[in-house]
Amino acid sequence: MKRYILLILLFVLWLVPGAVVARAQSDALVIPAGQHVAGNVATIAQDIRVDGTVDGDVTSWNGAITIAGRVGGDVVSYGGAVTVMPTGQVAGHILASAGMLHQSPGAVVAGQKISGGAGEALASLFDLLNPTGPSSPDDALGHALFGVALAVLLTAFCLLYTAFWPGRVALAGNTLWHLPGRALTLGLLTTLALALALLPLAGLLVASVVGVPLLLALLALALALYVYGLVVLTRMLSARGAMPTNGGRMVACTLALVLLIALVVALAPLWGLALFFLVASPGLGAVVLSRGGMAQPVAAR
Repeated sequence: MKRYILLILLFVLWLVPGAVVARAQSDALVIPAGQHVAGNVATIAQDIRVDGTVDGDVTSWNGAITIAGRVGGDVVSYGGAVTVMPTGQVAGHILASAGMLHQSPGAVVAGQKISGGAGEALASLFDLLNPTGPSSPDDALGHALFGVALAVLLTAFCLLYTAFWPGRVALAGNTLWHLPGRALTLGLLTTLALALALLPLAGLLVASVVGVPLLLALLALALALYVYGLVVLTRMLSARGAMPTNGGRMVACTLALVLLIALVVALAPLWGLALFFLVASPGLGAVVLSRGGMAQPVAAR
């Protein structure tokens, strides 16, 4: 158990940018003139403005990036605009997946400049999940429909997993019952690893039309794994660790979890999806420990 805790701490320490001290101005993460950041700078939906110096990469998922100082690495915005001011210097590449890239005369960009409209669909989806502007009745309706669609799909796929792989689901659920700490830790580590791998890869793939189908296939595979984890969790909760289980009780437990996730998605889509991944992580960890539900670990016997 201590080994898994140590791995989590190492992941957290790696994710925290080294010595990043910035101040917020107008809802933006600002690296002021004269400040030197030795590591990377990254946000999810917050704009970034660099007036000072950043040795590493500057990345934002859905925020705009403005470079008026110097960046030693790459500048990547998956859904926002990238603007390089006349005094801006970028030693690496620039990726603006949404196709909004502005380079002022006098700006220096040593690497390649990649922009493409294929990222607009991804940016629009993220804007639906985490809108930057004031909400409207249309937004509320869109969130509600998204929650309903997610609930229907999750319920359908959970029932399909249970119907086609009852033995594997039961074995993985038994593993989760006997090794909850290991399953939770491994599931969270897997979630972190997938996030670290898929987010940069998504930005590269949406920059080209050819990469969009591949990205959709990868996302579908990742979602299938987490749905499997959700099924394993509901099986463990309904069976309480015993190998035989009541089908009606498992269906009721599945509906309860799915409705909870769908409700949160309808109110706050981004938080709802985060809840889905977190709730399914212990089950996913049990799936990994049991080798997809095919072999029960010795410690769980």
